[in-house]
Amino acid sequence: MPVVDAHAHLFAPEQRDRRAVLAERDATFAELYGDPAAKMATAPELLAAMDDAGIERAVVAGFAFADAEECAAQGRAILEAAGEAGGRIIPLATVNPAAPGWRAAAEDAIAAGARGFGELRPWNQGWDPLGPQGHTLADLAEATGTVLLWHVSEPVGHRYPGKAGGITAVELCELAEAHPRARMVAAHLGGGLSFYLEMPEVRASLANVWFDTAAVSLLYDTGSVARLADLAGPERVLFGSDYPLLSPRRQLQRLKASLPGEFALAVCGGNATTLFSESHQP
Repeated sequence: MPVVDAHAHLFAPEQRDRRAVLAERDATFAELYGDPAAKMATAPELLAAMDDAGIERAVVAGFAFADAEECAAQGRAILEAAGEAGGRIIPLATVNPAAPGWRAAAEDAIAAGARGFGELRPWNQGWDPLGPQGHTLADLAEATGTVLLWHVSEPVGHRYPGKAGGITAVELCELAEAHPRARMVAAHLGGGLSFYLEMPEVRASLANVWFDTAAVSLLYDTGSVARLADLAGPERVLFGSDYPLLSPRRQLQRLKASLPGEFALAVCGGNATTLFSESHQP
């Protein structure tokens, strides 16, 4: 089974070159990337990290810029990288539903080959995930068979750059319940939402939600992914490194060591291969 990293990031090279300018214009970008030491990867660096880790494919998202033009520039870079990588990069588009014309931009991205949208940070961009834009985006995902990757952070514990501003666990549960056929990924173990899956009504609401392991080593103990696989089922868990924040090789080694062999095959590649299959139809 090929290994798939279901949560990685890259930037257009010119955006990395304009780091200081972008930090002046976008408060969330400044929080995450304003420090020159914060890692911003381009496609060649991502592919090198994948080779080092033995990863065949990666689902690649950008950053949730507030500015629609920056979203578009990043989207073009990811789609171009996907085209040049011979199928190794599975592209997600960046949109800001608070910006005029966002729906047309989203449809254009799908037509160009985007397999979903993310990493979605609605409150950082100025839109309500339970408002009209959130429901329209979920409807679009359902109609087109694309996937929504949400930044979900835990409401307790230590603070860190970029923790706030995504969708809350409560909001995600409500949105998923309202759109049961829209496929969604809750990043970072779903901000703790996954641990409510023992409640029958929550399990029903989240029937079409997957959970990725991005940045898990910074947030939870070593047994958390195995417990998640028991709760959600191993078919609903996706290995994600959160590259370039963390090393894909080290994250993959850590994850494989924590899971039984049959679970690891699904979590580290099989599930993402199925979820992001080009042949999927709603």
